[in-house]
Formats: sequence, C-alpha cells, structure tokens
Amino acid sequence: MIQPNDVMQINDEDWEAFKKRAAKDELYYTGPGDLLDTPEGRAKFCRLNESGAFNKQDPDFPSHKIWVFNNQGQGMVVKKRSRVDPALMEDVEYDADGNEISRSYEPA
Repeated sequence: MIQPNDVMQINDEDWEAFKKRAAKDELYYTGPGDLLDTPEGRAKFCRLNESGAFNKQDPDFPSHKIWVFNNQGQGMVVKKRSRVDPALMEDVEYDADGNEISRSYEPA
C-alpha cells in the first residue's frame, strides 16, 4: 500500500511510474472525487492508516500541500488551502465514520 508521504521520496526520473502505480491505490489522494471526498472513504482512510501526519501536493494549488492528521480509528483533520480565500487554511475535522465535526480557518 502506498503511504501518502511516499510522494515526497520519489526522484524526478521515477515520477511518471510512481503516478501510475499510485493511481491504482485507493488510499492515494488524487483530488476531487477520490477516497477523502466521501464519508465512507474518509472512514476507510482513518481505519487503515496509522496515526500520524500525511501530506501530498494539492492538485488545485500545486505549490502547496494538503495535510491529513490521522488518529487511527478515531478521526482525522484535513488541512488545505481555502478554495474561497487562498490567504487562509481550511481545517476540517472528521469523526471515525468520516462525518464532518467542525470547520475552521487560520492564516496560511
């Protein structure tokens, strides 16, 4: 299983092969419509990944990252650049079932 932080360890010459392999892994965040965009997917991500911080490039803001702070089996917080105001970070907290608990904003 590919871990979200694996994206940080890939050499440029191996990038295309990594993307093809990663696209087959349902836990790999690929942007809108992927595993973290549904309650069922978030619950699965929360259950299967260890507690820790994961990140990957943000498909909407390539120079920024999406951060997932996972508490295995308990819940998670997803932090990403706000789509409404790019000067802010959006923090969304989810329970173990992938349902939103709270949403807050902080300066980016």
